[in-house]
Amino acid sequence: MKKQESVWLAATLGCVLSMPALAAQPTDADKFKEELKAVLNQHDEAINTQDIKALMTFYADAPGVVLMGTGPGEFWKGKAAIEEFYKQFFQDFKAGTLKHECPEASSGNDGDVAWLIASCNMQDATPDGQTREYLLNVSGVLKKEKAGWKFQTLHFSNLTGGDMPPPDEVPSPKDAPPAAETAPKAQ
Repeated sequence: MKKQESVWLAATLGCVLSMPALAAQPTDADKFKEELKAVLNQHDEAINTQDIKALMTFYADAPGVVLMGTGPGEFWKGKAAIEEFYKQFFQDFKAGTLKHECPEASSGNDGDVAWLIASCNMQDATPDGQTREYLLNVSGVLKKEKAGWKFQTLHFSNLTGGDMPPPDEVPSPKDAPPAAETAPKAQ
């Protein structure tokens, strides 16, 4: 498993559990927020204890359910693929070490569809106890089913390449080499 995969997934949804938006807005949406907060807390506990059976109950049974990471190949569609990913991920993450703070977060819903987004400061440990700290962005879409809120999509991303932001300067088109011809010119 690539280090970047383990880094962004160590948080899974744990990063949004401390979302201020879920706890601080006294509106008619309080019931929704409490329900979502409970789901996220339970999801975080399943990640932190590496309880794959409990964790998978938070994903929809729909064939199109997706977990997505940052880069190429980090796309798991269907519960079986998502479960296999978590089994691999748990090999690189020490249970009980997840800590998170999400100073930037937002969530909402429209009936039985909900969404969330957060930017989080994460900490966990490798199986040998080495502490890791990283930034994580997470977003998700949930649908309320008979059994409660279930993830339809969940997306994680973190900075790669030494946690450096992209360069400020982008080469201008005039500096780029000419494009190769793909078809012969018409005579």
